[in-house]
Amino acid sequence: MLNIQREPAPRGGSARSHLAALVLGLVVVAMVCHACAHEAPEAAGTEGARTAVSPKAPSPQVLATGGPSSSAALVASGALSAAPAPPKLPLVTLPDEGPFGVIDLHVDTPWKVHFKNRPLSLPEGHATPELLQRGHYAGIVFVIYLPDYIHDGHPTIADADAIFDTVDALVAAHDLFVAAAAGPVPAGKVAVFPSIEGAGAFADDITQIDRFIKRGVRLVGLVHNHDNRLATTATASKGGKGLSELGRAFCERVYAAGALVDVSHLSDAGFADLVPIAERAGAPIVASHSNARALRRHKRNLTDEQLKIIGATGGVAGVNFYRQFIKGGGAKLGDVVAQVKHMVEVAGIDHVAIGSDFDGGTPVAALKNTGQLQKLAQALLAAGFDDGAVRKIFGENALRMLTWRPKSS
Repeated sequence: MLNIQREPAPRGGSARSHLAALVLGLVVVAMVCHACAHEAPEAAGTEGARTAVSPKAPSPQVLATGGPSSSAALVASGALSAAPAPPKLPLVTLPDEGPFGVIDLHVDTPWKVHFKNRPLSLPEGHATPELLQRGHYAGIVFVIYLPDYIHDGHPTIADADAIFDTVDALVAAHDLFVAAAAGPVPAGKVAVFPSIEGAGAFADDITQIDRFIKRGVRLVGLVHNHDNRLATTATASKGGKGLSELGRAFCERVYAAGALVDVSHLSDAGFADLVPIAERAGAPIVASHSNARALRRHKRNLTDEQLKIIGATGGVAGVNFYRQFIKGGGAKLGDVVAQVKHMVEVAGIDHVAIGSDFDGGTPVAALKNTGQLQKLAQALLAAGFDDGAVRKIFGENALRMLTWRPKSS
């Protein structure tokens, strides 16, 4: 039995001490493994109650990887530090016992409504109100997805405004939904946090991201399936380039305005370029919906080195249920559990969350919609995770990211 248990969250200087231990461990592993381990070639592909959660210092278990990159060198040199504690904002109530409260970092329902003519009433799909209640959702990140294909490959900031209006319309249409930006969300309701995916349109005027963040955006992904003026993407880039100079300035602005950069869909080079920017901002690195590449060789997934860096910064990776990122067409619930176990072993129990990608792709059959999440909770318990660990994965870790603010706030 895996017997992964919840650990008490250290405070103050102890978090830094824990990070120092991690850094030392990474140095030792890098020295031992550099001569003997090489990453296998990857296959190309496509795509009671608790309120504010105390931050948890990184506690990843280090596994052997290939030779160090520039990002690994940052870890080994001690340049990375734990993210600052978010303010204790009582935004969402998560249960201490009983069904496991879910906060999902990536759900594409607004895309279905805005571009695919799904009614605001949400009579179908992966995230209907009835299914969300059955799955015990407490929070959901609705994505403002700017498709690469609209306007002959030139989505605009006006499109982002219009999709944000769709998110607001969904909140207004359902008593179950409450905009998290409006303040504390009552128990029994679902807090809605907006995010942006494919922010290339903001290259026209990066200052415009400020008002989106002020309006409630918490996560900002630079790319989707095609490169843009901000960054290169995991699935289209041929490697080499990562963030453009404009992209670097944009990321700095996102952090300064109080949101987090989402590295899902970002190229490996882009990820490496972001690490020092996040460090300067004291920000955790978040991958809202990405799995472990060690278990599924797909460019959209994260290497073990990247998972370690996410853990070292105090960040989170959200497990994606899209079957192509789990195992392929034959992916089963046990394969999702295997992804969770591996990601926890590498990044740490405080650095893995749920990022389902519901309404954005075809999920594993056993997790066909939001109503099935408690099945995964029971499977994790059976695999050796204790109750507290599952509660972290299902909601607490995500909430810590969604309530992050820069030190200057």
